[in-house]
Amino acid sequence: MIIAIVNQHASADRSIVARNLAVLRARSGRKVCLAMTGLWHGGYLWGEARSAARIRPWLDVRSLGTRGVADKLAGLRRLFNDIVVDAGARDTEECRCVLAAARVIVVPVRGGEIDLAGQYTLARRLNAARTVNPEARILFVAVCTAEPRKDASLLAYVQRVGTARLAPVRLHEPGTCEYGEGRCVCDAETCDPELAQEMHDLYREVYAQAVARLRVPLLGVA
Repeated sequence: MIIAIVNQHASADRSIVARNLAVLRARSGRKVCLAMTGLWHGGYLWGEARSAARIRPWLDVRSLGTRGVADKLAGLRRLFNDIVVDAGARDTEECRCVLAAARVIVVPVRGGEIDLAGQYTLARRLNAARTVNPEARILFVAVCTAEPRKDASLLAYVQRVGTARLAPVRLHEPGTCEYGEGRCVCDAETCDPELAQEMHDLYREVYAQAVARLRVPLLGVA
């Protein structure tokens, strides 16, 4: 299955969520590809560093580039059980291709930083994806310290996208810590247990319906 991570700002939250979801999925014994759109290869360099440091589980990290994304995704589906895609923040053709193919679309959003222009642009993109991919689940994830369900602007944002919902879990500033090259918070659970647990909770939320449908156990997830 394909999981797409997209947001309205060029923040680190999107890539951090993508990496942790891919690592946790690989821990369950699935064959996982972590992919990214566009020409920025920061995620690829992260994957190379992870491989060089022999950190397990190992991930196959690939760039989808800017052309032929639909065909590349079709090819990856034949090779992997799961594909987690950092689909970027901009409204591009490659991002639209990923959203059209995803079973779950995860949208990390920072409370208190929602601008109307960005809100409208991303909401329009997500609603357009629903017209061609009506089976996709759209899950907003609050990145904040306050209670997200009391943030009126955040709730209004979620309501702009039909059938979307706000995840019960929230993330506390996932981009503020460095865990070493090729590592993510789920590789450093002893030094940052609270954020690691939040990533575990988000993983369960993202894969809940897929796991129930496929009856795949969440091995290795505390």
